[in-house]
Amino acid sequence: MTLTTATAGMLTGPVSDRLVVRPLDALSVVFDRQSGMTHILASPMPEILALMTDWSGTVSALTQRLADAFDIARDEAPLAEQLAARLGELTALGLVEVR
Repeated sequence: MTLTTATAGMLTGPVSDRLVVRPLDALSVVFDRQSGMTHILASPMPEILALMTDWSGTVSALTQRLADAFDIARDEAPLAEQLAARLGELTALGLVEVR
């Protein structure tokens, strides 16, 4: 699924007990209790999922949360575009919902 900041509606992250995340060197192994699937994710995907746990909002609001959490420059357009691309990947894996 391709998301853009213009096409993404409300985002909903996983509930706190749904995912089991374990670091594995530079990657993270993510087990989804709901689907029974195991995913291997590279940064920044696990960090995005952590920010979205028990959270709903827009790409713009998540961009702000990401900038605040990781002290990233607030030039929102490029960050939001990159975030939308990662959210598209997380949505395709079934870990994030877009409405």
